[in-house]
Amino acid sequence: MRIFVLAALFLLSLPTFAQPALRAKQLAEFADGLSQPHDAAFSPDGKLIYLTDMRNSRIQVLEAMTLKPVGRFGAGQLSYPHDAEFDQAGRLVVADTGNDRVAIYEIKGAQARLVGELKGLAGPEGVAVMPDGRILVTNTRNATLSVFRDGKLVQTAGGPGSRDGELRNPHDVEVASDGTVYVVDSANNRVQVFDAALQHRASFGAALGLSGPKYLAMDGDRVWLADEYNHRILLLDRSHQLLGVLGSGKRGRAADAFHKPEAVLARAPYVWVIDTYNDRVVLLRID
Repeated sequence: MRIFVLAALFLLSLPTFAQPALRAKQLAEFADGLSQPHDAAFSPDGKLIYLTDMRNSRIQVLEAMTLKPVGRFGAGQLSYPHDAEFDQAGRLVVADTGNDRVAIYEIKGAQARLVGELKGLAGPEGVAVMPDGRILVTNTRNATLSVFRDGKLVQTAGGPGSRDGELRNPHDVEVASDGTVYVVDSANNRVQVFDAALQHRASFGAALGLSGPKYLAMDGDRVWLADEYNHRILLLDRSHQLLGVLGSGKRGRAADAFHKPEAVLARAPYVWVIDTYNDRVVLLRID
């Protein structure tokens, strides 16, 4: 009886993961020449996506709704880029990880001109732009979040650790429409939530059983999160409750099976999964 009670208590202590599977239909796929793509950004008009083709050290430009290639750029300038985001001026801001900088491009379709950079970073893998124009950058090597205004470093947040506000191997940073900041604290298997002044407000992830989460996407009041080592994509509401799951939790290659996906874009009812270790991006419609 004692063994039974202890076993029961152990099982009750484990996180419970409801797995409400989302129904998805694959509409398109692009894999031609990609090598560990990481994250992507919509063009300001929403017609194109700019994909960080990490191991090829370039940006691949695709039509959003067909995934037909439009062009690419960055070869010879970028080194293992991980993330990209457009600022209010329509410039593409790229986490140029291998060069320890953020590269800033003026963009016209698939044509790009390097016009600026932010230096002094330490393995930057996530970048976001605040409504007031500040640029936020995650540094994986020193576990910090750097804040730039008008090209100058004005604030540093975080630091190594697992307490509230501390980080371990931070990857993505995203900003909601109300200025709330989400940082994917990858090695702590959680997402931390900060206000616009970068004061810690909440954390979530333990109840979700995350394993190496990497990049997330905001779509209205919903949050999509790539849970890399669980081979799945999670859909959450703004209170961080699980609404649905893409992927079985096992490695695969299908509309609902991925191999260590690192990122996702979303614009209901469509989702673009950056299926990193299958070297592809796939466009899905969620039914």
